[in-house]
Amino acid sequence: MSSDFLLVDIIVFLYIITYVDLNKEQIMKVKVRDSKYAKRELYGFHIAEYYFVEGTQIETPKWVDYPAMTIRTGPGKYDFRIIDAANIVEIDYIAYTQPVSTPKFKTVDIKGSKGDIYKVTIGDKHSSCTCHAFMFRKSCKHIREAIAA
Repeated sequence: MSSDFLLVDIIVFLYIITYVDLNKEQIMKVKVRDSKYAKRELYGFHIAEYYFVEGTQIETPKWVDYPAMTIRTGPGKYDFRIIDAANIVEIDYIAYTQPVSTPKFKTVDIKGSKGDIYKVTIGDKHSSCTCHAFMFRKSCKHIREAIAA
């Protein structure tokens, strides 16, 4: 009798291993800090400090330009949720710490046409310069010169 139960247990165990291995989309539960909580006194209703999002992780859309996680929550009005990585507290009850990323930029001193030295900062997405032209137009020849160098 016990050998039958052992055989059933082994078959169930093998089925679970096979199912988990074949099912690449694992359902996860993400605990998220609500960004409205800091100003909860401004709302006329209760704001919880945390909320949970449950679903499978999918690729974050390319138009999202901040560190984020995208969770497919299933069919309905909202198919998926884009969660700011800074607000994630736990994933599957394990504490989440956001990876520290160093900003990718460089600062260059560029000599202007009248001899003034301007600090040009070139980043992944944005650049800036200390000249007057940049203050008004948000672009200048010093940035183009620093990028070309």
